[in-house]
Amino acid sequence: MIHRWASCASVLRRIVSAYKPPPELTVSEWADRYGVLTAESSAEPGRWRSYPYQLAIMDAFSHPLIERVTMMKSARVGFTKIIGHVIGYHMHMDPCSMMVVQPTIDDAEGWSKEDLQPMLTATPVLRRLVPEAKSRTSVNTITKKAFPGGFLHIVGANSARGFRRITVRLVLFDEVDGYPPTAGQEGDQIKLGTRRAETFWNRKIAIGSTPTVAGISRIEEHFECSSRGYFVLTCPDCGGEHVRGFRADDVPEQRIEIRGEEIHVSYLTWPDGEPQKAAWTCPDCGVLIGHDRHDAIMRRGYWKGDHWEWRDGKFEFLDGFDGHIGFHIWAGYSYSPNATPAHIAKEYLESRQDDDQLKTFVNTVLGRCWEERGETIDGHMLIQRREAFKAPCPSGVTVLTAGLDVQSDRVEAEVVGWGEGEQAWSIDHVILPGDPSRPEVWEDVADLLRSAYRHESGMDLTISGACIDSGYLTGHVYRFVREFRQSWVWPVKGMAGEGRPIVQPYTSRLQMLRKQRKRSQAEIVGVDEAKQLMYRKLATPGLIHFPMERDLEYFEQLTAEKLVIRYKRGRPVREWHQIRPRNEVLDCWIYALAALRLLDPDLRKLRARLSHNKYDQPETAKKPAPGLPNHLDQDGSLSDSPWMYD
Repeated sequence: MIHRWASCASVLRRIVSAYKPPPELTVSEWADRYGVLTAESSAEPGRWRSYPYQLAIMDAFSHPLIERVTMMKSARVGFTKIIGHVIGYHMHMDPCSMMVVQPTIDDAEGWSKEDLQPMLTATPVLRRLVPEAKSRTSVNTITKKAFPGGFLHIVGANSARGFRRITVRLVLFDEVDGYPPTAGQEGDQIKLGTRRAETFWNRKIAIGSTPTVAGISRIEEHFECSSRGYFVLTCPDCGGEHVRGFRADDVPEQRIEIRGEEIHVSYLTWPDGEPQKAAWTCPDCGVLIGHDRHDAIMRRGYWKGDHWEWRDGKFEFLDGFDGHIGFHIWAGYSYSPNATPAHIAKEYLESRQDDDQLKTFVNTVLGRCWEERGETIDGHMLIQRREAFKAPCPSGVTVLTAGLDVQSDRVEAEVVGWGEGEQAWSIDHVILPGDPSRPEVWEDVADLLRSAYRHESGMDLTISGACIDSGYLTGHVYRFVREFRQSWVWPVKGMAGEGRPIVQPYTSRLQMLRKQRKRSQAEIVGVDEAKQLMYRKLATPGLIHFPMERDLEYFEQLTAEKLVIRYKRGRPVREWHQIRPRNEVLDCWIYALAALRLLDPDLRKLRARLSHNKYDQPETAKKPAPGLPNHLDQDGSLSDSPWMYD
């Protein structure tokens, strides 16, 4: 009888326990109470202890006002462990169906076997909820885990099948910058996965990744759309607040604004050749903060975002918060023994000589997007390089070319002076207003092409070659070229395509003359190669010179495009994309460069002749007609010129 009553009491306790409401824990509290670090995925297995910057990230998953969580991160900050604790929390405390999206199916299976299953096995409260698969017919497989109250689906972003017939409340996108362009033929994986949670009012969507290339990084795009947040630290000496950053000659400094105010950045510094002495420099008082004070400073840190703040374990939201919270964290905040200031400095010094290694450092250590040198140029930087020319054509100029861009209400032109090594000077930028379908505009164009510019030596230089864009009002451009009747004026058409040469060089002078007689045939200009060359020159001081007359609008147009990588049919393709409304100055420079390549001059010999005044011709010599360059006879045919050779 006693035994029977004891059995009844045990059953009653189980029933009461089943209906007992769970304790009100946040994800970070659950992780600190139940979380376990496994030997398979941690150098120090045992009980989990959250780092200060991880608390807010985990608690965002259990806060009712937050629907989307975006984390742009480096390696060594524990994001994989955070995902594991979020899954464990919901299996144990708040059961619901979930989905984890890894870049590929192989990645999904690897993560399940190497990270998820060891965690489930090592965590007592989860081990009894998710039994291991014991047969092929089991509901638990590598990519699907069943537990009381829901399922965990683990899919690869490269397969559309993984997103079908699934309804979940929590979607975790991991390493989204490693996703293929689309899931089969069905489109963007983040949109596909988000649709799987459309029916839940309390859904959670999380996106996390190490960034890759600026302009195409998915995590960068989502982070910029979020209410961006950074972990703010306090200087132990002066009390000034700052975030941590990294800058070097080939890694630009960071400008971080929150709520319209610029946040001070503490950069890593070290004596030349002594990275082991690296320390953080307070931007307010200049004191060096060593790694020995890391833990004390981190424990006083807090998160600050555009419309939110997290301090002392609590979120505070400001007006304008839309439910999308963003976190940026990098190795400078990490507790990893391989992320100390000395390790970061040493890793940078070892990688800076190679762009591929430096890119990996920027992505995986700094948690920042990589921008290839020369692919984007700041117009504000170029305006600082303006010079006072001693003459319209400085001494280094040996030949002039012009590039003309035809617009609906004007023709814009850039006259460029070229010297040895294709060093360039902006000699003149002209806007000829008027409707290009009217003859008076083309009369102004003719006058421009006949212009002479005074050289620093006292001589006058005329334009030796010109390219006119024929993409707009093609017939009018061809008519002008025919009537102008000079072989050094070419109609051109820009054509994109990686690897396409800037111009197709002539194999002989005869071929050039024959082609020039067909005045309705445009020369093809490989604009992609030309723009890459231009941006490399602009990125290197001293290769392109500008007079003081050029204004900011000029430089904004010159740098109005950006080289990005797009995926077409699964393959990366480099494309130029316009990032500002106007780019006429850049187009004019491209056509002036094309004119130089079509002329193919020997700039070194021209320089030598100019310096010795060998352009001076005797009275009996043949003189060029007005407006013709010095290498052409009066009938427009090629004469023996300093640079034209068979």
